[in-house]
Amino acid sequence: MSDQKKDSIKYIRRELRRVRARETELLLKSRYGSKLSLESVLNKYVPDKLENTLDNAFREAFKLIFARGTGVIGKTFNEDKLRKSKGTDLEAQKLWAKDMLITGVEGAGLGLAGIGLPDIPIFTGMLLRTVYQTALSYQFEYTTKTELMFILRLIEAALARGKHAEELSAELDQLMKEIDKEDYHYYGNMNDQIARTSKALSDEMLYLKFVQTIPLVGVAGGLSNPIYLNKVKTYADVKYRKRRLLIRLREAKARAKAEAESE
Repeated sequence: MSDQKKDSIKYIRRELRRVRARETELLLKSRYGSKLSLESVLNKYVPDKLENTLDNAFREAFKLIFARGTGVIGKTFNEDKLRKSKGTDLEAQKLWAKDMLITGVEGAGLGLAGIGLPDIPIFTGMLLRTVYQTALSYQFEYTTKTELMFILRLIEAALARGKHAEELSAELDQLMKEIDKEDYHYYGNMNDQIARTSKALSDEMLYLKFVQTIPLVGVAGGLSNPIYLNKVKTYADVKYRKRRLLIRLREAKARAKAEAESE
């Protein structure tokens, strides 16, 4: 298919319908999908302080990475190749497969040893690395405060469930309509957003991280890391693709208007 046809309003709208259908599928899954039945069994055994400990661990991991590690993470993949890709580039897929393997082995290894929380900084780094790669593959940056806030909100929305997931998705869509306009800067309160995103992660992973503290049984908890990594990756693909298509649609409409006015 020619680039001219791909840049047509008709083609872009068709692609938007497809990505919205995929988005609806994910939202329906979050609405009707149930958490692991393991929760009802373990609820009375999980220490009250574990949730706060896990929450704080994620907060500190995000703060540490944003303060010192974002540039380091960027050096672990080829940014130029990812910028030239279209979200399905072989380079991006290779990096994604590698991250899945590393986080799975690392989580299972710590679970076998009966260690549940020390893998949080590693997992958080892998999670951000995955989203950074996805952003670049759709030609978006990831180092500015505006983009980091977008990424944090995206991760929070990816892990939400039910009506809350729908609300966060709608809020993210509204942000996408504004964020790429010239001179737009979205900052908000970084610490507050880190807290919300950390809470979403700790709520979702609490029970499996508890299981990971139990030797031998903990292998199952450790193997949950790739599951959540994949969940965020899938959601990020949908949202970044949608964001890119919205930009292309605005550009196509502007071209059509300019051509009509010149006639």
